[in-house]
Amino acid sequence: MKTILIPVDFSKGSLHSIKYAMELTVNQQVTFHLFHIYNDQVMVPDSGLPEAMDSDVFFNSDVVIALKEQAEQQMATLKKEVKALIKTSGRQITITTTMQGGDPRWEITETCKELQPDLVVMGTRGQGKKGFLEGNMAAKIMEKAIVPVLAVPEDYSDFQLKNIMYPTHFNQMDIHVLQQLFSLINHLKFHVFVCHFQLEKKNEEAGILMEELEKAFEKEKAEGKISFQLVEAFDKRVALKEFTKQNSIDLVAFLPKKRHPFKYLFSSHNIRKKDLFELQLPVLALHKMEG
Repeated sequence: MKTILIPVDFSKGSLHSIKYAMELTVNQQVTFHLFHIYNDQVMVPDSGLPEAMDSDVFFNSDVVIALKEQAEQQMATLKKEVKALIKTSGRQITITTTMQGGDPRWEITETCKELQPDLVVMGTRGQGKKGFLEGNMAAKIMEKAIVPVLAVPEDYSDFQLKNIMYPTHFNQMDIHVLQQLFSLINHLKFHVFVCHFQLEKKNEEAGILMEELEKAFEKEKAEGKISFQLVEAFDKRVALKEFTKQNSIDLVAFLPKKRHPFKYLFSSHNIRKKDLFELQLPVLALHKMEG
């Protein structure tokens, strides 16, 4: 990896995502691009202003500029703190920063197109904690971004990447997505658990499809980097939690879809984005091959 885009809001979660990115890029020379989106769409009622005066322009010129100046100060403080962490760690990391007013989903997606980062790493807050880095926002960005997006829970502090779960329902893109995963983290020592959860009865077709997928990764399997498993279960959430616990999973990788992204992960039961975020583990959304 050469460039990682890290959206920040100057919260605890922002610093967590930066620390995670540092561990993810160990022994690599890389640029961290810190990106902040401030609110420039603040609206006020027209009451009290002359009829001919544009209240939005009046308000933006006074308040939004102040928000930008405050963000600039916070970015300078964060940059200083991150540089201190880098110096202590001895890593070869360059820090660049930009700020932009607007909607986070749009601005992050557009920045990905312009910057062409190898990965987006962003912190996420739990349910009920508002802000542009809340879990729901991360899920929406995962759907729109043209590069892999890694969401790190705000309270997650186990900065390592050893055991990865990749749930599959034998999508035609599985081989490409897994190859994409390997290319991202091949500099690390890791193991990928490719698993298919069967919530109904045992399916012979699933076994055949798993064997076909396994054949595409014979080399990686021989090196101990990947394994394949059919899992019989009765409850999707229980199955997820048990599997992650038994296999010491510290990252979940998946291929999002625009609508019902996990509809086909489990044979006849839908699983929502929320189910993976509830695991309180980093979640990596990979993407389809263009063209």
